[in-house]
Amino acid sequence: MIIIHAVQKLQNISRLKPALFVSEPSDGQELHSWYAKLVSTSFKGKMLVMYVHQPSLIVIIARGKTISGTMTEFQLRLENFLNRFNFGSEFIQAEINMVIEGYIISKTNSRSMLGSMNAISENITYRCTKFETYAAIEFDKIENTFMEWLTSDKTKPNNFSRTSDYWRERGLIQ
Repeated sequence: MIIIHAVQKLQNISRLKPALFVSEPSDGQELHSWYAKLVSTSFKGKMLVMYVHQPSLIVIIARGKTISGTMTEFQLRLENFLNRFNFGSEFIQAEINMVIEGYIISKTNSRSMLGSMNAISENITYRCTKFETYAAIEFDKIENTFMEWLTSDKTKPNNFSRTSDYWRERGLIQ
């Protein structure tokens, strides 16, 4: 089971009410908490739902306008993403099984995550303008870019960290 902290607009469009109580991650579960937001593509009537993992900032993008309408694509794209970055097969299977198990919708509760999501969504919207059509958008290329996204990290000597650093420190990628 995963938690999706959806922004209010996405909750309204998805016609979902947030849960009052959210679950704790299962033992060993890393990809438990996700934030979700609608992102404009600059193509009329075409939207994306952006899922961002808290705290690592993995970005997964799915075509559509609702959480339920993008959940299957989210699951497939997440598995594809984890394979692209050589996460272990046992780790991938365990995490995907948690996604398959289901999700709980919650309110957003982190201003820093919302700030990061706003910056990421603006960047995605800009990148979408570089493609000729909505169908031509290269999601893998966009998602890969954010694996090296530089973010503020006050626990680091130079105050910066990358998404890939988060996973290297845990020994899950090279």
